[in-house]
Amino acid sequence: MLGLEKNARCLICGETLFYADDAVGMQCMFCGDAFYTNRICENEHYVCDECHGERALEMIMSGCLSAKSDDALGIAYELLMNKWVRMHGSEHHFLVAAALLTAYHNRNYSTSTANWDFEGVLAEAKSRAMKICDNACGFWGCCGAAIGAGIFASLALKAMPVSVGERGTANLITSKALEKISVYGGPRCCKRETFTAIFSTSQFTNEYWDMPLTDYQGVECQFHHRNIECIGVRCPFNPEAISETEPPVSL
Repeated sequence: MLGLEKNARCLICGETLFYADDAVGMQCMFCGDAFYTNRICENEHYVCDECHGERALEMIMSGCLSAKSDDALGIAYELLMNKWVRMHGSEHHFLVAAALLTAYHNRNYSTSTANWDFEGVLAEAKSRAMKICDNACGFWGCCGAAIGAGIFASLALKAMPVSVGERGTANLITSKALEKISVYGGPRCCKRETFTAIFSTSQFTNEYWDMPLTDYQGVECQFHHRNIECIGVRCPFNPEAISETEPPVSL
């Protein structure tokens, strides 16, 4: 029996994907390895998770290197629209850091950072972000999007484990993003957390460094219809959002 997966399409041909009750053997179109999967394309195409994720990272890297925009949210939104970026996935951890770093670079704030090599900085951000586990928000209690904001701060400030003020500020930026993310509870949404982390970080850099990273005051999510776990009007980016937050869970 086949069931339609909501708004999911094959990355190769664009046909709608279906979920089968029983897994079938498929070969990845990129690496050639064999896998068992329930995701079925009518044209028998398959891309494994590792290849899918790697192409998302490559796209983020190349997209940021060629970006002309100096607005972190606008950069992020364009990257999120790319077919290789999943509704939820660890590529968002790098995407947050990369969008913030690109805005920082394109606004010429990086002139205050010694020996700034933008491509090298992005590569380092990618390396650090890929060490964050999937679903860290639930398993570690620390959303990867917030850590992505911290990675941005660490690289912009050249923070090290033995740094004093720089280390403290990088951790503070992460904590500010994480606090904002925590307000909305769950289930998780990588799009909501991406927007929240970028807004929070720009608010911080604007207030303390006089360096805003986005000029947007609000954004309407175009991805909510793809997320079966969307919290709907409780999300601040939902077009019909209301002012309501999730209280902490009591033990």
